[in-house]
Amino acid sequence: MIDTDEKEQIDMKYDFDKYIERRGTDSCKWNDFEKVFPGYDVSGAIPMWVADMDFPAPKEVVDAVTARAAEGIYGYPVLYSKMVGDATKSWLSRRHGWEIESKWVVAASGIVPAVTYAVQAFTEPGDKILIQPPVYYPFKDKCIKYNNRIAVENQLIVVEDGSRRRRYEIDFEDFEKKVSDPELKMFILCSPHNPVARVWTYEELARMVELCEKYDVLIFSDEIHSDLIMRGWKHVPTGAISEKNLIAAYAPSKTFNLAGIRTSALVIPDDELRKRYVHQMEIDEVTGLNVFAPIALKAAYDHGEDYLEQLIDYLDGNIKFAKEYLEANIPGAYVYTTEGTYFLWIDFNGTGLTPEEIYKTVLEKGKVAGDLGNWFGISGDGFIRLNPACPRSIVEEAVKRIASAFEK
Repeated sequence: MIDTDEKEQIDMKYDFDKYIERRGTDSCKWNDFEKVFPGYDVSGAIPMWVADMDFPAPKEVVDAVTARAAEGIYGYPVLYSKMVGDATKSWLSRRHGWEIESKWVVAASGIVPAVTYAVQAFTEPGDKILIQPPVYYPFKDKCIKYNNRIAVENQLIVVEDGSRRRRYEIDFEDFEKKVSDPELKMFILCSPHNPVARVWTYEELARMVELCEKYDVLIFSDEIHSDLIMRGWKHVPTGAISEKNLIAAYAPSKTFNLAGIRTSALVIPDDELRKRYVHQMEIDEVTGLNVFAPIALKAAYDHGEDYLEQLIDYLDGNIKFAKEYLEANIPGAYVYTTEGTYFLWIDFNGTGLTPEEIYKTVLEKGKVAGDLGNWFGISGDGFIRLNPACPRSIVEEAVKRIASAFEK
């Protein structure tokens, strides 16, 4: 006989090993993903590309969304949900130690649209916007180029220590040179960084903030992966360093696998900045969320910490297994340490193959569909970004396929 307390503890154990069939469910990750890789035969490949986990959301989120769906009336929701502000305020305080006010929070349907609204609101066509390649590719194309702005690049640099361990760092001399340009109006910071999986230190963030304040450059800090920090590392919110001239973006979408519900929370401490931002959203007619988004966000932030702690341990195990296996079985391959996000950033250039040969080996011979490194910028040539946020059995199959392909 199981007593109530013991039963609740058992119910809270999440089975991340369980395989759930997602083909035929209109999943972007699993269905018609072949279109994302034109020129490559990825038929039969394991999809490990987009930032989408193969795990169910926390039970509390499922229950909350199901209860809302059961009401049967899906009329217009309120445009500005206080529920989102209150839940985000509580989450940031508990998880990251940043004390904000609920009124600072503006809800949006996603981070990429949110960056675009900021670009439209605070810059003009022809203005320059700073990014740090190799970096999440929609920043350059969808957010900057599509809006007729100019992308300026502060390339991250690779530093190797005495143990031959490699790590990406910021070229601050080049960073200051770029932000000091009067035509540069905005900096899109990726923290933690996607795809290189760096968790920026307090000192690194403070230096970037200091330089942006010195030259009056707006910071849009994309912190969507800030909850996914591996053991031994700590995320520092940019807003905990300075709340001036800042838009900080958060979302439960990566943390709890809610991307399809399309909900995010932008923290904009400055009243005037926030008014201008909301006005741009009103111009674009994109204010407000769908009826399920605030419900899902609140349930995730109010009840998802136990799920998250179990998830991080599971992801950490997947990441370490994949890194050790790939480096042990593919001479010349190097897998960067994942400090934050759940990505594997893998450098295959040491194998002696050209970037195109590397991509064909992984995608066509190995039948594993990972993001091509050059999508993230020229400095990503010969790299592959893999997403191991899936059952361990899939990770094991994928890395064995890749190793076998290089061996052949």
